[in-house]
Amino acid sequence: MTAEPERLPMSDAEQAVMKVLWDRGPMGVKDVLGAFTEAGQEWSRSTVITLLQRLEKKGYVSCDKSQHAFVFEPAVSREDEMRARMNDLASELCDGEPLPLVLAFAQQHHFSADELARFREMIDSIKPATKKRGGK
Repeated sequence: MTAEPERLPMSDAEQAVMKVLWDRGPMGVKDVLGAFTEAGQEWSRSTVITLLQRLEKKGYVSCDKSQHAFVFEPAVSREDEMRARMNDLASELCDGEPLPLVLAFAQQHHFSADELARFREMIDSIKPATKKRGGK
């Protein structure tokens, strides 16, 4: 498994644009702007362009510039971004250990029987990692 490249964090507005791209797939500026207009947000075309350009510079989106209208698409999946943020949070709050973070999250949420069954399947499918400490 290769380490994810270190990216600058996204602003709240950049996250909103990423959510649109993750939910709807590759889009041009006009379509991204339309998605926000549908949601009742009044952003200007120049604001959307600026946000997409920032996301491209940070490595979160890629842009197909071969057509008249540029098409932007996520270069990072939602799942990869969630994993990166969870790793950052575990490093920041739990000395890199993920278990306290997972337990704290699980204790604050009420999961359905189906969700718990999915968790059990995931846990059962994970092979225990053997850690080498002090040559043991």
